Amino acid sequence: MKHLILIAFLLSLSSCDGQNKKKPIQKTTAVKNKTPHIIKEDTMEYFNIDQYKDWEIDSDFSSSDNHKFLKKRNERVEINFLSDGVQVRLRNFNSPYEKIKGYSNSTKFLVAEGLDFYGSPIDKTIQYNEKHQIVKEIDYETPYKFTIEDLIEKIKKEYKVDLGDKSEGSAAGRTSKDGVFYYEVFLRHKTGEQKMEYLLVDGTTGKTVLKSDFHVTP
Repeated sequence: MKHLILIAFLLSLSSCDGQNKKKPIQKTTAVKNKTPHIIKEDTMEYFNIDQYKDWEIDSDFSSSDNHKFLKKRNERVEINFLSDGVQVRLRNFNSPYEKIKGYSNSTKFLVAEGLDFYGSPIDKTIQYNEKHQIVKEIDYETPYKFTIEDLIEKIKKEYKVDLGDKSEGSAAGRTSKDGVFYYEVFLRHKTGEQKMEYLLVDGTTGKTVLKSDFHVTP
C-alpha cells in the first residue's frame, strides 16, 4: 500500500515552476511484467542524504527540514521527506526534464522512478517491490507517435523557440480528449507583451490543430 501511495504522489505532483497554466490529462496503461526482473542487493539503488552534504541551499526556493531545495553547479535537486517515503526530483538548470525517484522509508531502497517534461510524465514510470522486482510499468509513449523530440524540432523550425531550454520562457504538456492525444505548447509572445501563444498539436501526426493567444497576469 505504501508503494501505491508513493507512486500516486510521484505522478500527481506538478513541477515547481508552475509554468503550465493547464494541467495535462494523461491516459496510460499499466503493464505488469510476467517474469519479475530481480536486481542483486549490492547493486540496488538506495537513498542516502549524505550524498548531498556538499550541495548548497538553492535560495530561489524556500526550504524546510522536510522539503529541501539544493544545488551544485548546474544540477538542482528537490527532496521531499514524506510519511511513506522520500521523493527526489533531479534536473539540470533550465532543463525541462526532471528525473523523479521514490525511496522506501524503512529500507531506503528505490521503489519508483519516472521522468517528467515540463511537469508531464513521459517515457516510463517503473515501480518496484521490497525485493526490487519490477512489479508495474506505465508507458506514456505508446499513444504518442509524434515524440517529444519531434515536438522540440517542430517548434524550433516553425517558431525559432527551443522547448529544451526553460530560460526561453515557453512550456509544453500533454493532454487528451475523446481518445485523441495532444501536446499543449505555450510560447512567449513575439511582441514581448504579457501574452502567450497557445498551440494544440496532434500527438500522432504532429499537425497543429489549434492556435490562440491569451494574456498573462504579471
